[in-house]
Amino acid sequence: MSAAPVLVTPALSRDIVAASLDHLTRITRPNGPFVYAHEVDDIEQTHSGYNLLRHSGTLWFMARAVNTTNPAAADPIHDAIRRASGFLGRKLEPAPWGRPDQPSLALVGNGMVKLGGLGLGLLALSEVGKIAALRASEPVLPFGLDETVTRMRRYALDEIDGDDFRHKRVFATGEVTTFRSDYYTGEAIFGLLVTGEADDELARVTTSLMRRGYGWAQQSHWMAYAACEAVERGLVPKTLGTTYLTGLMEAILGDALYRFRRQSTPIACRSEALTRVLLMARRVPGLLSADLLSRIRAHAAENLVLQLDWYKNGQFWKGDDSHRVQIDYIQHNATAFLHWAELED
Repeated sequence: MSAAPVLVTPALSRDIVAASLDHLTRITRPNGPFVYAHEVDDIEQTHSGYNLLRHSGTLWFMARAVNTTNPAAADPIHDAIRRASGFLGRKLEPAPWGRPDQPSLALVGNGMVKLGGLGLGLLALSEVGKIAALRASEPVLPFGLDETVTRMRRYALDEIDGDDFRHKRVFATGEVTTFRSDYYTGEAIFGLLVTGEADDELARVTTSLMRRGYGWAQQSHWMAYAACEAVERGLVPKTLGTTYLTGLMEAILGDALYRFRRQSTPIACRSEALTRVLLMARRVPGLLSADLLSRIRAHAAENLVLQLDWYKNGQFWKGDDSHRVQIDYIQHNATAFLHWAELED
């Protein structure tokens, strides 16, 4: 007799989000960075390295989880978020090549500025700013929360280049490198849309990217976030939203080879995209067909069950071949369950 299929219920999803939030709180160091990577259930067995983009994304998840779930014992979580925000703030520096009359802030790591870091930093601070306890006692940031966000936005907007963005610079000189990421553009657009009004240039580049199906080939969850925001805010026509999001969803549904890698985070990133689109469909009914939405929901539910194969005690590890837990593994996986709880509630 076969075992009954696992059902990812709202209660289970909320428990996973709460446990993940507690674990991240526990691994936030006194000066703000996280224990970047460790073995399952052993935070003393650490792995070297650090990544500012993943720091920012993890901070974004933590603040979102607080704002969505209102945890009962919130003081330690708030303190961890404050420390992690302060660490992010210490990595922000005025761009030496910027315009003196329009000062901007770059997120600097190892002497380089990565556009994706600015995007995720904007997302993180936008959610931190919604936590009343932290608004009353703001994290230490270069110019206070609001002005810091304004200057970060200015940097990201200045990186618009034709129908895309410049992705990476040498901080000291402003030299633009040849490096391109499959995800930085979506991260930047998403961060800019949630932290302020879109100017004509941002609207133009977002529309252009969506018209040419940017992100479909990569099954980009960050472009799913960006496109959903653009639709919900009326930045792009609904007809374009239908075309773009249908194409992106069909790209994920039609090629599930990512599941066969047997790793948690490639699955989780697709789950984020699928569930974010389902949330958008509630807010903008009629944009996507009922058949497509049904297939999206079924695929997401299957993904979430798979993700449980690499979960324990608020931790998600890499996959079948490694028990390494990394902060972004927790971020992406737990965010998918956060979305699912919102949908099912």
